[in-house]
Parts: sequence; structure tokens; C-alpha cells
Amino acid sequence: MLFLLILPVIASSQLDITVTSKLVPLYTADGDTLSGCRDSLIWFKAEVTDGGNPVTGAEYYWDFDDGYSLQGTDRDSVEHQYENGGGYRVKLKVVDAGSQTGFKILPVKIAPQPNYSKTKVDLPEDVNGICKGSSANLIGKAYTEKWKDTVIYEVKEESAKEINDVLPYSSSIFFDEFPEGQTFNAGDIDSIGISLEHSDSGNLEIKLTCENGTSVILKNYDNTNHAYLGEPVDDEASSEVGTPYTYYWSNSSTSGIINAATLSPIPEAAYLPEESLDNFAGCPMNGNWTIDISDNQNTDNGFVFSWIIVFKESVKPAVWTFRDTLVPYKTVDGTIIGSTYWEGKNTGGTFPYVSGDTITGNTTASPDVYGPNGYKFHVINNFGCPQDTQIILTAEEASATATPQNGEAELDVKFKNTTSWATEKEWDFGDRSLTELITDEDTVSHTYIEKGTYKAILKVSDDKGCFDYDTITVEVSVEPSKLENIPNVFTPNDDGINDVWKFSEESLKGMEKFHITIYNRWGKKVWETYDQDEAINTGWDGKNSLGITCSPGVYYYVIKAEGKDGIIYEGDRGGTDDTQTTSTEENKITAGCKGTIRLFR
Repeated sequence: MLFLLILPVIASSQLDITVTSKLVPLYTADGDTLSGCRDSLIWFKAEVTDGGNPVTGAEYYWDFDDGYSLQGTDRDSVEHQYENGGGYRVKLKVVDAGSQTGFKILPVKIAPQPNYSKTKVDLPEDVNGICKGSSANLIGKAYTEKWKDTVIYEVKEESAKEINDVLPYSSSIFFDEFPEGQTFNAGDIDSIGISLEHSDSGNLEIKLTCENGTSVILKNYDNTNHAYLGEPVDDEASSEVGTPYTYYWSNSSTSGIINAATLSPIPEAAYLPEESLDNFAGCPMNGNWTIDISDNQNTDNGFVFSWIIVFKESVKPAVWTFRDTLVPYKTVDGTIIGSTYWEGKNTGGTFPYVSGDTITGNTTASPDVYGPNGYKFHVINNFGCPQDTQIILTAEEASATATPQNGEAELDVKFKNTTSWATEKEWDFGDRSLTELITDEDTVSHTYIEKGTYKAILKVSDDKGCFDYDTITVEVSVEPSKLENIPNVFTPNDDGINDVWKFSEESLKGMEKFHITIYNRWGKKVWETYDQDEAINTGWDGKNSLGITCSPGVYYYVIKAEGKDGIIYEGDRGGTDDTQTTSTEENKITAGCKGTIRLFR
């Protein structure tokens, strides 16, 4: 089935043009305007006659109003597809072998993408997803955007355009908003305004030209009247930009033509044009209106900033607007071709509701795969255009962090739940010190006392009873113990040098338990300590337990200790040799655990 649209014949000149159009795929037309979608392929067929007789061999010029155009003698039939929604005016100009012309404008509506900004997953802002197997509400909301035609009456240059004797200024405003075939009548233009700066008004000619070539001189060369336009820089030959003023030309001005005598030093002054604006009578309103400014001297320069055509309000074309309508479903010849619905895994029912230009459809979704899950909200408009948007619902895995995850005992670890949807957290730290800790807090702390590898487990639940787990490995180590470089001589004579026998921190390291006993040569105990810090920081001062100064000579020490790493250091009082080898007993060391000390005074 083809949908044909015959636009009314309007003779814009000597040639008559009738355009037949059709859309593929088939959508409903809106009156005399083609209404399509962004995937619509639009076919245009032009039939040209001259006094009722078919015209052959003519040149066809198509402008689709979106930056694309076609031209040729074989272009009586063309196809086009629009990438973006909006209103377009397809313009066709035909020129036959005798240079007779015809012109046609065809309005086309292409449905814009609806506004989906309020289509979302109904979750709090700080929640990134849901538990796999749980559910969330999907809020589908689409409303149409109103497309409004903007008629441009003014050219604003991004940067000032220079004018000099080799750089004239020329720019155009193109109109296609006026009714087809409308021509200029006397009084239709209120004024023409130009914002410019130039160092010598007498060197400029300013001219406005309509589409059919008719021109009106607003200001001519007047080399006898030299005055500034705007405020030029001090150096008239400079290329620096001065300060512009805006000057208007109007048939109703009482200031006369622009010259040195009439120039006003204030912006927005109005002057009579050199030729009447009513000379444009009969010009087509549509098409290019072009301003040309030329400078006939090389001793000065100037700049153009903007210019404008001010039409009478009664002449301005009506602004073209349209808004398509979203519907729960669309039928063509009794067949449903599209509807409002949600697409995605494990979705609930669809509940379309239409209010004015808005359509809603709410559902639930329950993703069963970790990661992002896409859900599409489909709608259809009164043109029959199916449109959709996608939102993402993430099935978020349980997750937690531990800081630090490794270190020496006693290791303080801060655990943090990073599962955004969790409402209840249950911790098992893996060391049997607390088999279970249930809390609403996201952050908890725990201290690991012993060396080992621990599997901390977080179980999180949401308010619907869905739960998930995460496991973090914590490695707890201990510093290797050592017993070495034990001093064997000291001189407790109060001279401040080597007066105390003691260990360095490096020679006695990583011990959990420590005991040292010092004996005299007859085997009598003279000093002992169970305090590792005392052995390092205080030491033996050469006195016995009663505070009596010991005699110079040889003394013997015996050490019994246990490292945090489980190594046992054990000396005995049998003999005085301190070069024993490591015991064959596992984790037990005897070497270096006994030896001699020489005391000198």
C-alpha cells in the first residue's frame, strides 16, 4: 500500500509544479503536511507543466532543508531520509530550457525523539544496583518536545568582518517561511539596520538585494562628506577593531540621507535610504536577501558586526510549530503496528497511561545475571513512529574492603561494606574470635592476634530478603625472631663508657617471651630478668640482686626465649661453650643461648 499526498498547485512563476509524495514505511499524514519518522524513506515525484503542457528536459534543484541537496535534469523523482526530528521545508526550483522557472515549498514533519529524562530505575541516589534475584521498579515516562521554527532576521558575525578596498562585505539571510508565492508590497519593511565601524563614511556603498536581483542602495559613495561611522581606532589604516554603532535606514526617517551633516554620534540613529525600500515591490519574500558593503578607497578600513531586516509585524510569517502525540498503541487499517511496553529480562506487566503529551508505563524487573542489565521502554506516536530508550539496572555483587589486608600480628583491620543495596550486614572474621557480628553499620574493625591466613565473610541482605556474600582474605604474619651479636664484655666503672651489659634492639628481636639468667663462676645466680625491654634498655650494671658490686671476672649467661614466629631459644647450664649447634628438635634453637661475659673494672 502506498500513501500518496498531493500538495495544492501554487504557481510561483511561469511553470506549474505538482509534487506527489509517499512514505516508506507507511505512516499517517497530517493534512497537507508529510508526517514521518526518522527511519521514513520519503519519495518525491515532481510533474511540471507550462500552460497545461508537460515540460521536459528541465533542471531540478532540490533542497531538503537539512544540509542535503540534489540537482540534475533527471531529478524529477528523488528520495530522502531525515536523521533528526523536526520541521523541514523541502524546496524545489525548476528551470526549463527557456529559462522559465517554477518554485515549490513542501512542509515535512519528522517526529523528534521524545524526552525520556524521567525514565529511570526507582532506586535511591546512593544505590548503584540491586541484589541479584531481587526486584526494582522501572518508571517509564516519555513526553513529546514541541518543535518550533525560528525565523532568522539578523546576521550576527562571530567576529567582526573587515571592510576595505579589497575586502568588500557580503552576507545573506534566507527566508522560506513566507507563504509560497508571496511577494513584497510597499511598506512591508520597516527598516534595515547595520552595526558597523568605519573611519570614513564617504568611502562606503551599502546595497540590499532580494532573490530576483532587485537592489536598493541604502547609502552611496559620497566623497565630499567625510565622517566617522562608529568610533574607529586612532590610526585610520589600522586593522584594529573600533567601537561599532548601529545605523538604520527607513522610508519613514525624518533625518534625511546619511552624510556628515546628518550623522548622529549615538547608536541606533535612523536615516532615509538613497533609494526607496518600496522599490522591492514584486520581489519574492522567500529566498536570499543579501547585503553588500564596498569601500572605494585604500586609505581607511572598517568592520561589520551584524545586520538585520525589520519587517512590519503584520508581514512576518507565522511561526511554524508542531508536537506529535504519544499513544498507548497505533493501528493502521485495523492492525496494531506498535504499542507502549517494556522490553527486558524478568519484567512485570505494562501499565500505559496517557495524559496530554505524556505517556507512562511502570513495571518491575528482576535481573538474574550479575552486572548491567538493559531494559528498553518502547513508545509510539500518532505518526506511527516506534521509539525507545534504554536504562540500565545493575545486579550488584556483594562487595567489601579490608584495610590493611596483610601485616604483622596484632593486626588491626578495618572492614567496610561497599554493597550499596545492603540494609543488613553480617560479618564472620574467620578466626573464631567472633563467629558472627550483625550490624547496620557499614564499617567495623577487628584485631587478628595470631599469625595465619583468614577468610573474612560478609553476608548482606536487602529489605526483601535477598542476600549475597563476599569473601576477603587477610594475611597475618609475624616478624622473624633472632638472637645474635650478644655482647661478651663490659666495664662498669662509672666512666660513662660501656658501664652496662645489655642487648641492642637488633640483636634481640621478635621475641614474645624472654628470660635471661647470669651466674658467677661458682654457679650462683647474680642477675636475671624476664623483661625483654629491661634487657635492651636497662641491662645488667654489674651488681647482684642485693645491690652488691660483683668482682671482675668471667660470668655466664643462659637465655630461654620464644619468638613470635614460634621459634624456641633454650640454653642450659651444662658447660660454658656458646657454640652449640641448632637442636634437631623442630622449631628449637640452642646455639647462642648461653655464653660468657667478662667484667672489667
